[in-house]
Amino acid sequence: MNELIRKLTPKLELFIVLLLGFGLMIYSSTRGFIVVNSNYTHSWNYKFTNQGQFIIVIYETIALLLILYILKVRGWRLADFNLDFTLKMIGIGILLIFIRNVITNIGFKLFEAGGVVDESVAKHVQYRLESNWIAISLIIVVNSIYEEFLLIGYFFKKLEKYHPAIVIGLSMLIRLSYHTYQGWMSLFTIIPTGLVFGYYYYKYKKLWPLIIAHGFANLTASLALHFHWAGK
Repeated sequence: MNELIRKLTPKLELFIVLLLGFGLMIYSSTRGFIVVNSNYTHSWNYKFTNQGQFIIVIYETIALLLILYILKVRGWRLADFNLDFTLKMIGIGILLIFIRNVITNIGFKLFEAGGVVDESVAKHVQYRLESNWIAISLIIVVNSIYEEFLLIGYFFKKLEKYHPAIVIGLSMLIRLSYHTYQGWMSLFTIIPTGLVFGYYYYKYKKLWPLIIAHGFANLTASLALHFHWAGK
């Protein structure tokens, strides 16, 4: 098996990693997007349940371990992913998600002023939090590490010979492809996320601020659902 893994071409390695990492997520999200938009109402609910969260955590853990094994056989090292950590990265991560939120809000307001979108876009998909804080905590930690490790740490290293605009754009498109279950509002949240995260990593080559930013975004979203901040 190890010999077969070593014989993989670079392109095939990339395909396998992305397929294992995001193939099922893209399929599930696309299916959800089609379902949502085939029955356009403003009360379509997406539920976060314990079972669903635990399934995601288990899948991402197994997939990441398998991918790490493949990459180790092929000569990758943890140092390739720029995982050095300092305390100031916590503040940087929070700042990054703040910048993302500002861009999201400005973008939505501009399109709203132009008559392209209205509040119904933001309300199209309604979310319900039915999972406990054990499941929420696990998904925040595991999912944040999982996505940024693969989509930024691995992807940017793998395509480092290409122009950064191409790598940032492709990374953003992959990120968008498995968030389509959020409806059209994903265009206003995921595109800025991909661009801000991608540019920061290209500029500074530090992965932990992105993992922290991702985790902080998931945490605040969970708190907003739990305390019904959006309704207030």
